[in-house]
Amino acid sequence: MTKKWFVAMLGAAAMAVSTGALAQKQQAATQGFYVGGEFGKFDIDSEDDTAFKILGGYQFHRNFAGEFSYANLFDKNGVELTAWELVVVGLYPVGNNLSIMGKLGFAMWDVDAGFFGSRDGTDLTFGLGVQYDLNPKLGIRGQWQRYDIDDNDADLFSIGLIYRF
Repeated sequence: MTKKWFVAMLGAAAMAVSTGALAQKQQAATQGFYVGGEFGKFDIDSEDDTAFKILGGYQFHRNFAGEFSYANLFDKNGVELTAWELVVVGLYPVGNNLSIMGKLGFAMWDVDAGFFGSRDGTDLTFGLGVQYDLNPKLGIRGQWQRYDIDDNDADLFSIGLIYRF
């Protein structure tokens, strides 16, 4: 009886140690630099256009990352709207490879209307979305992001791809 109990305890200890090692490996795999791009639809004041964004970031914890990006949000009828963004990204895992995502930060936007002049400003931006990791290096995102541009609410609905180093 003592021999069976000893073997069972030894097996349980081995399983506990291997689970901890696996958790550490997954934690380490999620940290580091990444780059990506997004493509979507931008809406402002009943006008819409196709937008794109190029981004880079660093995931410093399984649940938190910082991102810096350039976005070409609107380029139509002689009006161009671009933005530089600095945001904190929060990730909450809901499955093996699926996470709910939230963004909060600042966007430095610039509206160039050609002959009619230009305006710029820095305002709050925030968003919600989901991220699905295809493998440890590659992830897909779908998200909504809100911008406050010259006291006008503007929305970006996008899908994107990130690559981790």
